[in-house]
Amino acid sequence: MYGKIHEIYSSISGEGISQGIPTVFVRFAGCSLRCGKTETKQLWCDTPYALGPNQGETKPLASIIEEIEALDKDHGFQILLTGGEPLEGQNRDLSKSIAEFLFSYRTKENKPYPASRVETNGSEKITLDPYFIFTMDYKLPGSGMEDRMDLENFQILEKRHNSLDEIKFVVRDRIDFERSIEVIREQKIQTNILYSPVHGEVDAKELVEWIKIDNPPKCRLSLQIHKVLWGNQKGV
Repeated sequence: MYGKIHEIYSSISGEGISQGIPTVFVRFAGCSLRCGKTETKQLWCDTPYALGPNQGETKPLASIIEEIEALDKDHGFQILLTGGEPLEGQNRDLSKSIAEFLFSYRTKENKPYPASRVETNGSEKITLDPYFIFTMDYKLPGSGMEDRMDLENFQILEKRHNSLDEIKFVVRDRIDFERSIEVIREQKIQTNILYSPVHGEVDAKELVEWIKIDNPPKCRLSLQIHKVLWGNQKGV
């Protein structure tokens, strides 16, 4: 079992409901989406350096597990599978194998965070598997990628009924926010909802005012604390 890995490192979770938790990040290489890029606007992806499938090193499962355990000797950190896109192509099978292995060990040994959190872009189908927790993006019009979203994922999230799953809306402008409200109503979303502003395009304080007025269920503002602490750096 092999996959393309861009980097593995330890830090704290930077956003969402797991914000601040000590975490080992496994960043896969390769993502077919190009969010935010238009004729007049730039790509907004936080990790453009991991978008290409060749922007990573081919690693076997055993090597990845060894690296995770070297960073987390006591198995006390959250494990976050991110990208790139951890559910795209061969990354999907490797993500499953990593999560299954850790879930089995941590459950047996009564360790914290047995299920690995997966940050996924919404275009790949999620699963009912208990060894995953999902942070799933829904790409709004400003991303240019909304037509790539797999709407069946909303039904899977409802079936999962996992209190730790979350849906993330990255908001570029008022049109994006209004569309998010439509999606929440159309899909009858009951999962945790995250709102994040596109840096430099919408003020977080303005987004807060929009959230206060509409007050979608189980929603929260999610800012990237790692950028507050270290700036826009890799491996932190």
